[in-house]
Parts: sequence; structure tokens; C-alpha cells
Amino acid sequence: MKEEILKLREEGKSYNEIKELLGCSKSTISYHCGVGQKEKTVKRQNKRRENIIISKTEAFKNRKKKDIDFTINKIKTKKNFVEIVRKFQKRDVNYSEKYNKDIVKTFDWTDVVEKYGEDTICYLSGEKINLFENTYHFDHIIPSSKGGDNSLDNLGIAYNIVNKMKNDLTPDELIEWCIKILKHNGYQVTK
Repeated sequence: MKEEILKLREEGKSYNEIKELLGCSKSTISYHCGVGQKEKTVKRQNKRRENIIISKTEAFKNRKKKDIDFTINKIKTKKNFVEIVRKFQKRDVNYSEKYNKDIVKTFDWTDVVEKYGEDTICYLSGEKINLFENTYHFDHIIPSSKGGDNSLDNLGIAYNIVNKMKNDLTPDELIEWCIKILKHNGYQVTK
């Protein structure tokens, strides 16, 4: 694609014309044609990798809903079923399916710090969390599979293990299951 973009640019085509001819984005064209664009992109990517809050914010906002259909009618063979279970357990969706690039950006990492502060608490356990340590997840309070969105209002900061326990539950559903587990193991639960 790079060669095609550069050739069309040499022919005097505008970014919009190249976009129409090749069906690629202007940012792709700029990346290959613009002076210093590659370096800027690498610098931006490195900055995101270095700052935990930036990378977690971007991953939260751009996450796609997972569409795994577990209806028996779709499962034709034991092999298909095994594959569906394996994908569910491993969550091995490829990178392009994991993030939705079409979502309009509504907040960034500075908004997260402004709302919660650098030192906050796990919204489920109440344990202290420092946003600059990699000990937490950004959780969809209402899971995206249950109608939750990628907004700042639906973002909850939770310890990794607590978020894994919650998985695809609402906070109320998690609490119900925790109570059942505690009672089953002989504990008394009072509010």
C-alpha cells in the first residue's frame, strides 16, 4: 500500500483523492507521506505503553462487545463446541476484533485521573489503588454484554482479581454470588 500511496502522491493526487482511490484512511496516507509522521506515531505509541493510565483508558474506550453465540442450534459438531469453549476460556479474539476503532472518543486518561484521583479505591472491595501501579483493571460497571457502554460513568476501577471474579456480572449479581459462597462455606453474612 505504501508504494501505491507514494506513487499517487507523486502524480499530484490529494489525500482525499488517494483515500477514494485506495479506500484507506487519511491517517494512513499521512503516515506514509508526511514528514516525521512515522516518528510521531512511534513516539505516541511508546508514550501510551509507558503510561499505564493512557493504555488502560484507550483499551477501555475502544473495546468491542464480544459476540459469542452459545445457542445449541449453532453447535454442529463436538469440535465446534470445543472450539467455542476454548475461545471463551482463553478469550483469544484477534486484535482487530478486540477494539472498535469507530467509537467517538468521549474522555481520556486525564479525565480518569480527574474523576478518581491518582490514589483511589477498588469500587467493589474498597481496597486502595494507585493508578500509576499496574494492579487494577478498568471495569465496565454494567457489562457491555448487558447494555453497558464505554463511557466514563460506566468505568469502575477494580483490582485485577476482583474484576476477574466479577467477569460478566453486574455488581449486584457479584454480591449475590459472594453471599451464596460465604453462606455455603459456613459464614454468616449481615449488612
